[in-house]
Amino acid sequence: MEKICYNGKYIAKSNFFLSSNNRGFKYGDAFFETIRCFLGKPLFFEEHYFRMASSFVIMKMDVPLNFDMDVFQKLIQDLLIENKLDQQSARVRITFFREDGGYYLPTKKSVNFIIDSEPLDDSKYYLNANGLKMGIYKDNYIESNSLSQLKSTNRLLNIVAAIYSKENNYDDVLLMNNSRNIVEATSGNLFAVHDQIIFTPPIQDGCIDGVIRRVLCANKQFSIQEKSLSYLDIVNAQEVFITNVISGAKWVGKINNSNYGQQKTIEIVNFLNSHLLV
Repeated sequence: MEKICYNGKYIAKSNFFLSSNNRGFKYGDAFFETIRCFLGKPLFFEEHYFRMASSFVIMKMDVPLNFDMDVFQKLIQDLLIENKLDQQSARVRITFFREDGGYYLPTKKSVNFIIDSEPLDDSKYYLNANGLKMGIYKDNYIESNSLSQLKSTNRLLNIVAAIYSKENNYDDVLLMNNSRNIVEATSGNLFAVHDQIIFTPPIQDGCIDGVIRRVLCANKQFSIQEKSLSYLDIVNAQEVFITNVISGAKWVGKINNSNYGQQKTIEIVNFLNSHLLV
């Protein structure tokens, strides 16, 4: 029987129900963290932990009393054991939502949390065989503010952009901010390679503060610079790739009429796989 972790206790998933007054459901007053696990170990957990900690501050939520790095790592590991996922790769999601009460103005700042898990097919990161075919989504724009970097449960822009992508036979689409800079894809952070230098949009442009983005930018093995990226920057790049913790890095084969390579993406995938053995 599949289990979830609710506020530190393990219960059958089928026995768990959200209140109709749940603020995450009614107002999107919640945020989540998606974590890739390998052989029972959450990968890049320190980066995930500190991103969650900053999310409490931005959303003006009280931090749970048991919000400790070691405690939450063990909660994840024990859940994987409960669901017999500790000997393979798995996807874990932690969702924090403010307690019921109030309308737009909440009556409380305290939160509850749920941890759930599911298996992943691949034991490591793989380079996509075919480059992604991508377009540019222009109907709605990302706001350049601190809320944009959050993994909030309100992902309407990503949802309608993903629908647009499918309707136009793309694998994914790139999103723009109000300044018409290219910020990210619906599925992850954006990187563009020019003359061996890797560029990625700054957080201030409105992109998600992605964990893989953090890991890559902090590593001196790669020459990564933050820079606002225009459409021409993308068109003229030698290589474009997208990152997230589940897929690692995916190379883009084509955006409109521009074609791209995959050399740097191969290096990134190999680097990320080296962390599976740590």
